[in-house]
Amino acid sequence: MAEKFDHLEEHLEKFVENIRQLGIIVSDFQPSSQAGLNQKLNFIVTGLQDIDKCRQQLHDVTVPLEVFEYIDQGRNPQLYTKECLERALAKNEQVKGKIDTMKLLKCQDCRAHERSVPTDAWCLPGARLAQLCSGVSAACRFLLCVLSAKIISTCVAGFLQEVFFLLI
Repeated sequence: MAEKFDHLEEHLEKFVENIRQLGIIVSDFQPSSQAGLNQKLNFIVTGLQDIDKCRQQLHDVTVPLEVFEYIDQGRNPQLYTKECLERALAKNEQVKGKIDTMKLLKCQDCRAHERSVPTDAWCLPGARLAQLCSGVSAACRFLLCVLSAKIISTCVAGFLQEVFFLLI
């Protein structure tokens, strides 16, 4: 991909140099310099054709409009990239902070709920367990349901083992 940009950059540099030389010829135009003027005009046309060929190779590249605004303001377009990265890092830190806070709150909510639910509640019928879980966040209820399903299955397995042992 870099070769495509290098190729375009090379053609643009040649084109800019030809435009600069054309400006010099035109500013000091003499009838005897008509042949040099025509030659430079032909170089410019050829340069535009070369740039157009490069455009076909770079059809999938998109440039944000803000970059053009930076250029119009006389600012370096690389500053746009730098500022975008800085904004992304700041947003990343902000989101990371929110995630850490949510994890902390979730853990505190679940620990508080564990203290409020009796230890034998896990072997209670579903309706009683749901009553005990009222007022708890949805995430904590989900975790409690998963845990209760595992513990209830353990209680049922223990009960079945006792029944089986009694039958033998």
